[in-house]
Amino acid sequence: MIPLLLKARHVAFAVVLVLLVGLLLFGRSVKYEQSIKSFFADDDPVMAVYQKAARSFGDDNFVFVTYDDPAIFTPEGMDRVAELARDLSPGQIDGVLRVESLDAMPLLWVVDDTLLKVEAAPPLLRNALLNAAKKALKSIDLSKNTMTVGGAIRQGSTDIAALKARVVKHPLFFGTVVDAEGKTTAVVVRLKKTGDHDVTKTVGLLREKADAFATRHQLARPAVVGPPVLLADGFKSIEKDGRRLAIVGMLLIGLVTLSAVRSLWWALVPILSGWVVWLATETILSVFNLKLSLSGGPLVAQIIVLTMPAASHLAIHFRDDRRRERDAATAAKTTLQAVAMPITWCAVTGAIGYGALFLSDVMPIKQFGAILGLCTLIASFLVMAISPIAMMPPFPLEIPVTYGSDSWVAGRMNGLTAWVIRHPGRIVFTVFALVFPLTLGMWFLRFESNYINAFKPETRVVNDYHIVESRLGGIGLVEIVVPVGKAVDSQAMEKFRKLEDSIRKIEVDGTKRVDHVLSIETVLDPDGRFAKLSPETSTRALASKLDLIGLTPQAELLKGFWNAETGEARILVRLLEQQPAPDKQAVFRQAEASAVATFGSGSYLTGLSYLMTRTTESIILTQKETFAWSAFGIFLMLTIALRSPLMALLAIMPTMLAVGFVLGLMGWLGVKLES
Repeated sequence: MIPLLLKARHVAFAVVLVLLVGLLLFGRSVKYEQSIKSFFADDDPVMAVYQKAARSFGDDNFVFVTYDDPAIFTPEGMDRVAELARDLSPGQIDGVLRVESLDAMPLLWVVDDTLLKVEAAPPLLRNALLNAAKKALKSIDLSKNTMTVGGAIRQGSTDIAALKARVVKHPLFFGTVVDAEGKTTAVVVRLKKTGDHDVTKTVGLLREKADAFATRHQLARPAVVGPPVLLADGFKSIEKDGRRLAIVGMLLIGLVTLSAVRSLWWALVPILSGWVVWLATETILSVFNLKLSLSGGPLVAQIIVLTMPAASHLAIHFRDDRRRERDAATAAKTTLQAVAMPITWCAVTGAIGYGALFLSDVMPIKQFGAILGLCTLIASFLVMAISPIAMMPPFPLEIPVTYGSDSWVAGRMNGLTAWVIRHPGRIVFTVFALVFPLTLGMWFLRFESNYINAFKPETRVVNDYHIVESRLGGIGLVEIVVPVGKAVDSQAMEKFRKLEDSIRKIEVDGTKRVDHVLSIETVLDPDGRFAKLSPETSTRALASKLDLIGLTPQAELLKGFWNAETGEARILVRLLEQQPAPDKQAVFRQAEASAVATFGSGSYLTGLSYLMTRTTESIILTQKETFAWSAFGIFLMLTIALRSPLMALLAIMPTMLAVGFVLGLMGWLGVKLES
C-alpha cells in the first residue's frame, strides 16, 4: 500500500485538487434547520406535546417590536402605532401571520358596560339590544370607531387621560402592548410555522422595517425580541463564526506548519484535506436533503483543525528521517511505515471520542458528534494519502533539511525528554502538586444556563432584551393548556382566576419570577364584574361577550386562548428570559402543578421558552455522561493499541489532567461554562 501511495502521489494530489475545485464550483451548500424542532428527536415526547398545543392554538412564535414614544396617547401617536403595524403586516413580510397593536385594541370595558346594560334590560329588549351591538361591531372601522383605543383617541370622544389610565392598567394590555407609564408600546407579531419561512430572513426584515420607521419619525431604535429572534440570531452567529473560524484556522495551520517545517507543501496538505472533506460533507447532506441544526456552523473549522495531528506527525517525522537518509523516497517510505498505525489509532480514537456525543439527548450535539467523528476519520486518512506529494514534491516550495544535520528543536526536546525520564517521581509529584488543587475547583464549576448570555453583551439582541424586559417585563413565554369544555361559564372563570393568582405568586428563592399571566379570563372578565352576577346571568353575559369579540378583528386573538372544538384553553405565562434555567424550571414545575390541581390531570405545560430551557438543561445534564463515555472509549482504544491498561491510563492521564486544570481553574475563578 505504501509503495502505491508514493508512486501515485501526483495522481492522488491532482484528484483531490480537482475534487476541491469541482466542489467549490458545483458543490451544494448545506441547509440549516432554523427551528426549535431541530433540537429534539422526532419521537421526543416534549416536542410531541408542543406540537399538540400548536395544532389547537397555533405556534407561539411571537416577536415583540417595541419602541419609546412619549406621545403614544395622542392622535399622532396612534397613527404611528398603526403605521408600524402596517409595515410589519403579512402583506409586507411573508413570514408574518398576524399583527396585534395598541391602536387596534378594543375597549373591552366598554363592551362590558354594554353587556351589563343588556343584562339589566327587560328580557323582551335583551335580544334586540344584543343584536344591535353585533350589527355595530360588524361594520367597525379601526381608525375611526370609538370602540378601539386608536379610534377613541383620534375622534376625541373620551377623556384621553382617563383612557390612558384605564389602558395601562388593563391586564390584557399592560406589559404586552403598553408599559405602566404609557410611554412604551409594542407591536406583537406572530410568525408562521418555522418550516414555512426563513426565520433569519423574517427577523431581518422586521428589524429593517422597524428601524426605517424609527428613522422616519426620529425615534430611538426599536427593540425586537422573542424566542424566534433568539433562534435566528443564534443560527446567524453560528454560521458567521463557523466561516470566521475556518479562515482563521487555515491561516493558523499554515503559519504553524511553515514555522515548524518551513514547507508550503506541508501547509497545503491539512488545509486541502479538511476543506475537501467539509465541502463533500455539505454536498452529500444537501443531496439527501439533510439539514444541519445549530451545531453545523463550527464543523468546518473543527475538521480543518483536526487534520493537524496527522499532518504534523508526518511532517516532523519525515524531516527527521531526511536528516538520516539521503534518498527522499526511502525516507518517505520509512516515515509512512512508522506513522501509519499511530495515525490510524489516533483517528479511530478521536472518532470514538466524538461519537460519544451521540449519547446526548440534544439533537445538535448528537449531530455534531456523528458528523465530526466520521469526518475526522476520513480527513486523517486523506492527509496520509496525499502526504507523499509534500515528501517528494514536483517542485520545491520549502527550505529543505540538510542530510546529516541536527534539529535544534529536536535536540532541545530530546534533552527535555531525557531529563523527564531521569526524574519521573519528581515530575509526577510536581505536576500533581500544582494541578490537583486546581482540579478541585471543578466542584464549584457552574454552567451558564441563561441562553441570553450566549451572545456577546454588546450585540443587539442582548441590548434589546434588557430594554424590553425593563419596560414591559418578562418576554419568556410558556403556555399551560387545560381542559375546560365546549363552553365557558362562570365556574370556569373562577377556576381561571384561582389558577392565575396561584401562578402570579410563584417564588423561587424568595423572589417572584412571573410577570404576567394571560388567559381567556383576562379577555372576558379581567375586572371580575361578571363574577358578581348570578351564575346564570354571568354565564349568559360571558357567552354574549364571546359572540361580540368573535365579530371584531380580535377574534383571532381570542382563538389563541380557547379552542371550542377541542374543549381546551391556554394560559400564557410570561417570565424573565434573562434568568438561569434552574429557576425557570422551578417556575414551570409549580405552574404545571397548580394547573393540574385546578383543572385536572389533562393539564400540561409547553411553549418555546420551555423547550429552549429544556435544551439547555439537557446539555448540562448529559455533559458528564458524554464525557465519561468519551473517556472510556478513548481508554479502551489506547488499551487495544498499547496492549496494556496501565500504559493506556498513563497515556490518557495528560489529557485528563489538562482538562481538570482548565475546568478547575474556571471553577475557582467563577467563570461559567457555556452550555
